[in-house]
Order: sequence, then structure tokens, then C-alpha cells
Amino acid sequence: MPVTLVIWIILAFYAVVVFGWWARHLLISLTRPLDLIVDNGNEPLPDRVSVVVAARNERDRIRPCVETLLKDNPAVHELIVVDDRSDDDTGAFVQSLAPDDPRLIVRRVDELPDGWQGKANACHFGAKRATGEWILFTDADCRFFPNGIDAAVRYAERHNVDWLTLWLRADHRSIAENLAIPLCGAIILYWFPPFRANARTSSLAYGNGQFILIRRQAHGRINGHTAARDTLIEDVPLAEYAKRCGLRMRTALGPDVATVRMYTSYTEVRDGWTRIFMGAIRKPWKLVGSIISILGGSLLPSIGAPIAATYALRNGLPADPQIRTTMLLLTLHFIAVYWVSFRLWGLCRCNRRYLLAYPLSCFLVIAFLARAFWWQITKHPVNWRSSQTE
Repeated sequence: MPVTLVIWIILAFYAVVVFGWWARHLLISLTRPLDLIVDNGNEPLPDRVSVVVAARNERDRIRPCVETLLKDNPAVHELIVVDDRSDDDTGAFVQSLAPDDPRLIVRRVDELPDGWQGKANACHFGAKRATGEWILFTDADCRFFPNGIDAAVRYAERHNVDWLTLWLRADHRSIAENLAIPLCGAIILYWFPPFRANARTSSLAYGNGQFILIRRQAHGRINGHTAARDTLIEDVPLAEYAKRCGLRMRTALGPDVATVRMYTSYTEVRDGWTRIFMGAIRKPWKLVGSIISILGGSLLPSIGAPIAATYALRNGLPADPQIRTTMLLLTLHFIAVYWVSFRLWGLCRCNRRYLLAYPLSCFLVIAFLARAFWWQITKHPVNWRSSQTE
């Protein structure tokens, strides 16, 4: 086969990749028409939700979660905080935040049952004590907007679902958080697009442990968190099992429901997202595919387009049609990547200024993915809040 033909075939394949990036604009534009954003109308509901928070060594970050749940969300019927073998005084501290509020229930887990991981067991333990119509599983680092839970319940009932999981607003403050976490989230979104996860005909399912709202009867129907008892993370495996059991499920954006600050330092971001990638993506070939996707889908135009533009400004456009086509595709790819990222970062309320350092974000996330791949194939032990899992 002539070399020229091979090059044109490669360019044709690259054109498909570029077209895929431009097609993502259509998907982003469909978030409103397909009702994929939970708007907060500040309309309170009667108390119908039991909130379960699995807390391990969370004394320093749980206060905003407890206070915003109890003070600003009338839908909260009870708040069950499960102190999962904490080494600090998490349980006593939480109880001191609202000692006279009967809705606050603090229970401690002292021993981990055989075959269970920490968070799954804490969620299962708390859910068995819930009495509300709905159960919300959330994390200690979430802060809820007034009537945010009320809005989520209205949304779930409007769509007649048993399970609602939300992508929450990001509260990123450090440089490491702003550089790495938005792109980490985009990788998860790539593998779990809401358009597929929400389809009843698709086997794909997604759960975000920061916000899983499920009907209490439905949670009992799937035997609680038992299906995810020994998994590295509990949310995605539980979602997959729930969908196989026939639960009606939906994934949406909830930037006006709650905000979350998952990690505060580079080390926490690195270790936390290594664990998330291992638990959510799981398959080594998908981790490698994610790395290749960032290299070819994001870094290539970020580096190649400026080089091509500099060359054209100094020397003019080359006469070779293949080189000119390559330069054109790089330019279109560059525009699409940054425009898509600009819009997606806006939907999730991320700081768009850090897109100026997008190549650095790519290198960081590639390093996390490579670390997750290595830990996956070597069966490296992973920690959850200082509790080692295998």
C-alpha cells in the first residue's frame, strides 16, 4: 500500500476523532432539554428522607454537612451518622453539634464483619436503622444548599425513579484540586455518560457515593449494600446490581443541591483518585484506554496546534496537502477540546481559569491513571480514611 494512502487513512481516522469532540457540544447542549440538571426551587417538602453518613475520622470536616442538613433541609426526617471505627472523637463531636435535635442519631461500628469493606458496611448498618420513605447516602465532606434535598426528591418523583445519583458542585480551593479533579471527573463521565446510564435498555449504571437517593423499599429489595460489601468502592458496583434487579435509575447534575470538597492536598487528590479509578473503571484495559484518550484527545491538540500555528505564522501554509490537512485538523481539534472543556467546567461550577494550564492537568491525571493501573495489576492494598483494604 502506498505511503501516501496510509497517511490519508490515518488522517481520516483522526478526522473522526475530531468530529467526536465537536459532537460532544451537542451532548452538552442536551442537558437542559433532557432534564439532566436538578434545579433548586427553594420549595420545602415534609420530612421524608433518612440521611445516612458513613464517617471515619471526619471530626475536622463533618460540621458543615450536619449543620446544613439539619438547619436548611426540611425534607430530612432523620440524620444517621455512622461512626465507623474512628480514631478521633467523630461520634461525640457530631452529637455535640445538635444535642437537642431528635433527628440526629449517632451510632458507632466497632468491628468490621468478615467479608465487608468499611464504607459499604457503615452504609448498610445505617440504612437498617432508617425509617424515612427515601434514604440518602452522602459523605461527610458535602455541604447542602437550602432545600437542596427537597429539590432532589421532587426531581426523583417527577421522573418516577427508585434511585437518583447526582454530580455535585465542586468546591476546589487548592491548585492541585483545580488542576486535577475536573479532568478526573471528566474521565469518569466518559465511561459513565448519563445518556446511557439513564437508558432502561442499557446495562450501564452509575452511582456517586456523595449523593445516592434511593427509596427505602427499593434498598430493601436489593438487600441493602450486600452486593457491594467486598468491593473497593461501593457506589458503582451497587448501582450495577440495582439496575440488574430492575430498579428505575437516573443520573443527573446537582450543582444547586450540594457542594463537595473531596480532598484538600495533592497527596489526598492523588491517593483518592487512584482509588476511585481502580474502583469505578476497574478493568486495566480501560485505564490504559483512558491514558491513550488523554494523550491523543487532549494533549495532542494542546501541543500540536500551537506548534502548527507558530509554523504557519513564520513560514506560511505548506504546499503539501497532507501537512495542510493535519494542521487544519489540529486547529479544529484544539478549538473543540477547549470549548467542550469550557462548557463542561461551567456546568460543574469548576474554575475555568485553570484551563489555561490544561496540559499540566493532563499530565497529572495520566499519572493517577498509570498509578491506578499499576496498583490494579499488582493488587496493591488501598486505604479508605486510614482503613486498609485489599
